[in-house]
Amino acid sequence: MSTLSHVLNGREPAGLVGEAIARLSIYQQLDGERDNLIQAMIQKINSDAKRISDLELDLDDQKKSRVEYQSLARNLEVDMQRWQSRLNSGAFVVVLIDGDGAKFRDEFLRDHEQGAAKAAWKLKEAVKEAGLTHDMPILVRVYANVGDLARSLRMSGVIDYDDNLHTFAEQFTNTHADCDFINVGKGKENADSKIRRLLDHYYKNAQCQMIFIACCHDNGYVHDLRQYAGATDCKIKLIETTPAEPNFRALELPILRFNSVFRSEPLNNEIKRGAQTFPFRNRSPPQLNPGPIARPSQTTLAPADSVSPEQEQRWPTPSTSSAIASPVQTTNTLASTPNERPQPVSSPRDNSPPQPVAPPRTPNVINSGNGGTSISYATAGGTADHQNVTVKLAKPKKQPKYAYYNDDKYRLDPPTQHPPRTPAQTTYQTKFQAIKPLVFCNDHYLKGRCKRGVNCDKEHEVELTPAEVAIHRYKARTSLCPQGPLCTDYDCYLSHHCPRPLCNRNDLCPFYHTANWGDLHYTKEQLKPVTKWTEGVDFPEYLRNEYA
Repeated sequence: MSTLSHVLNGREPAGLVGEAIARLSIYQQLDGERDNLIQAMIQKINSDAKRISDLELDLDDQKKSRVEYQSLARNLEVDMQRWQSRLNSGAFVVVLIDGDGAKFRDEFLRDHEQGAAKAAWKLKEAVKEAGLTHDMPILVRVYANVGDLARSLRMSGVIDYDDNLHTFAEQFTNTHADCDFINVGKGKENADSKIRRLLDHYYKNAQCQMIFIACCHDNGYVHDLRQYAGATDCKIKLIETTPAEPNFRALELPILRFNSVFRSEPLNNEIKRGAQTFPFRNRSPPQLNPGPIARPSQTTLAPADSVSPEQEQRWPTPSTSSAIASPVQTTNTLASTPNERPQPVSSPRDNSPPQPVAPPRTPNVINSGNGGTSISYATAGGTADHQNVTVKLAKPKKQPKYAYYNDDKYRLDPPTQHPPRTPAQTTYQTKFQAIKPLVFCNDHYLKGRCKRGVNCDKEHEVELTPAEVAIHRYKARTSLCPQGPLCTDYDCYLSHHCPRPLCNRNDLCPFYHTANWGDLHYTKEQLKPVTKWTEGVDFPEYLRNEYA
């Protein structure tokens, strides 16, 4: 039995214990892993359950938000449709006309009864044919200096009286409620400034579907139109009356012609101003070569002593004859021969029958086309038919004119100097006060010519001394040129930037905040000229190296 106690199933009891312990350890390890797995699963389930709960809450919020947003979207869509309906119902087209340059056809202006109504109807029909998809109101705004325009039309023979244009403007305004012909009064920029302001206003107005503007005669509008060029939704169309300036075509805006409404040619008393663009070009006529000097026809005169006293008093003596023939030129008289005797100023009446006398020689002056030598033949007393030969010296060569520009291609002005305190200051002020309410014409006194001529409403008659002209020129330099720093006029007498070296006037300075070019107070670097343009030369001279 003892032997059986130590043997169990053919194995030693101690071995079975060890094996059991080993198996128990394995089972315990597996149980631990199972417990850990179960704990992890429980934690994951709890985490997912919490997350599901949060998501359910978020889903509920999203459902509520979606319902609210859908309701809001429906309300906004209704509002948008309502506003769109209102917008479409209030849509309109506007036509802006600078009446100083864009003039209605002569037949409208001459028809005192129906001309204004026909012009307004023709204009609206032309606008409708220019691409309007549906019928909408057309607002027409014409701005002009009616007084000066009427005078110009009368001088050109278009109308008989200045009041005819005033009547036309009144009838144009009263014919249609949406048509206005507005008198802006005297002032070069009055019509321009109003059209510029309205152009910006209507362009920003969503109800304004299209803008027609008749301004292609004036380069001053190019700067304002340039900001709209190239826009995909640009609603501006230009109306060309007289041939448009080249700068307008460079904008690539649509250009239309309403030949049935507006004049296509300038008035008879108007001079079409050529566009001044870079590079400068000399537009003076070509120089002509002087031709041969013509000889006067020979005329036989009667002897001096056969001239009647009445003829002696009527005809000038040799000295006066030459003075009349050339009042401002030096006269060289040929020496008289011994057989000649001078004509007396007066002589006793001769009772002998009067002899036929040839008429006096009329001065015959031949001028060369380029201002060179000219010869004047005048009658001299005596039987030898001596002549005075007057030689007119050639005109001095015209000095070239220059214009300087900085690196920004802005015009630079020469420095100014206040006129000295002289009696001319007092005399200038006296004359200035005496002509009020008129003012001195800048073109007449500073350029020496006024293109308006008899139509100019400024003072031309008062004589100014050189010192007074210098004072007037200094006053003109305190005003801003309408073309601003883009001016290309060599004879411009206005300023293109602030002329004061150290200006501290701020808002009081007209150059501080300009509408089109901003602040025109230049720094020292901006005052350095980079290009120099010479009148008559096609290309500039670059000065950068000189001022580097």
